[in-house]
Amino acid sequence: MGFAPLLSTMVPLFAIVLIGYLASYSAPFKGNAQKAVNDFVFFIALPALLFSSVAESGLSEGISWSFIAANLTMLVLGAGLGLAIGRLLFRHPMPRALTTAMLSGYGNVAYLGVPLLVTAVGTQAALPVALGQLLHNMFFMVLYPMCVTVAVQRARVKEPVASGKGGITAEGDGPSAPSTGSTGRAVLRSVVLNPVSLSVVAGLLFALTGLGLPGPVEDTITMLAGAAAPGALFAVGLTLRRAMSALREGSVAIPELSCSIVVKLAIMPLVAVALVTWVFPMPTVWAFTTVVMCGLPNAATAYVLAQQKESGAQQAAASIVVTSALSLITLPLAALIA
Repeated sequence: MGFAPLLSTMVPLFAIVLIGYLASYSAPFKGNAQKAVNDFVFFIALPALLFSSVAESGLSEGISWSFIAANLTMLVLGAGLGLAIGRLLFRHPMPRALTTAMLSGYGNVAYLGVPLLVTAVGTQAALPVALGQLLHNMFFMVLYPMCVTVAVQRARVKEPVASGKGGITAEGDGPSAPSTGSTGRAVLRSVVLNPVSLSVVAGLLFALTGLGLPGPVEDTITMLAGAAAPGALFAVGLTLRRAMSALREGSVAIPELSCSIVVKLAIMPLVAVALVTWVFPMPTVWAFTTVVMCGLPNAATAYVLAQQKESGAQQAAASIVVTSALSLITLPLAALIA
């Protein structure tokens, strides 16, 4: 993978972030504008993108199970290392540590990985990169909101115990202690009834059954899906000014940011090389796709998810910008060792 195709693919991404950053100084994009953009991406554009990408992923053509095993192993490893960094090293509460876990493992497969791999490898990379995109998106877009919801519910259960007021404990009659049923309902609302999860399930049904959509419906979904990438990047730009201020003020943890970046851009591709070489051997194109996907910078969607859960959004914005810039150096190296 040469530097020229990498640069030509990433320049538009940075340009949209820059436009969002400049827009953050103008009156129309102050106040609730950032939340409106995030909600549009999360509830409308992103589900359309996931549905169309999953439905057209060609799952019926056959897949490499070694590829699936290797990618799931890498996603668990990256997220696990990030969770340990956030929880054990920096002592964050679980919801905030889960954001560090996401930033350590979630790569920009959809908006950067797909064009890069198709350019570098050709059409034979279409199926592995589509399947890789599906695995990466499902892993974080489903598990992250579910785990954060469970962590928040558990924290609320522990609050009465910590306060000790009136002798009311988490097992008592305290009104602030959610029951197992309320936690289940919260997870149901957050994950199962989440538009992202529903769109993935619908896409899987269409992919496995070979169903199609009427032309106007398909065109509408395609148009909405096309808004997901620029919308997410624009949202990152809107928050970038605050993220940069937070970096200067110290409210974005630079040591933590550095640790998650090392995991995402260095450890993950290096371990991926070992996996596809000695543990999960697979065809060359599939192995190359695995290594490159593991070395991708953070997805702009990570910021949307963090913002939606109000957990480390500024940290996510800073990580997206820094990993994207550094990947101009690290991605060609990852491709070289793949």
